[in-house]
Amino acid sequence: MDAIFKSIGEAIGGVVSNPTVALVVRIVAAYAVAVWLAAALWVFVDMRRRTANPMLPYAAAAAVVIASPVLFPFAVFVHRVIRPPSTVADRRLAELRDAALGAELDLPRCPTCRIVVDEDWLICPACRSSLGHRCDHCERTVGLDWDVCAWCGSTLGGSEPRSLVRS
Repeated sequence: MDAIFKSIGEAIGGVVSNPTVALVVRIVAAYAVAVWLAAALWVFVDMRRRTANPMLPYAAAAAVVIASPVLFPFAVFVHRVIRPPSTVADRRLAELRDAALGAELDLPRCPTCRIVVDEDWLICPACRSSLGHRCDHCERTVGLDWDVCAWCGSTLGGSEPRSLVRS
């Protein structure tokens, strides 16, 4: 049995002592280290884009570095599973988009055709629906269903201003 182990050891020693094989082993090891460190850099940059916390990118990159060149694929896989699904920029863009859509919802619209109209318009330019009328006293635009002008207090249809404060 010792003879078999001795012959296997001599064969491996002969292959490893060959300068070409030693050079290939060193190149493969250097490549593995370069990929390991590049993976740590990728994890760092990826976490910087996905979180506003300044410490998480360093912690994630450190986890890949600590995982060693042998286990770094597992560390990168764990990072891919637990990282935030969207970047900070994507979340900010979604917030801006939602705010813009919310602001658009607050704009006045024609009750008939639903296009955006100006509050001072009397007629919708698209469907010609009546949007309001002018107060005879102050000449401001008032709603169709208003009985009293909100700006001057006059009764709509009459020219006498009416006080809204009760005595």
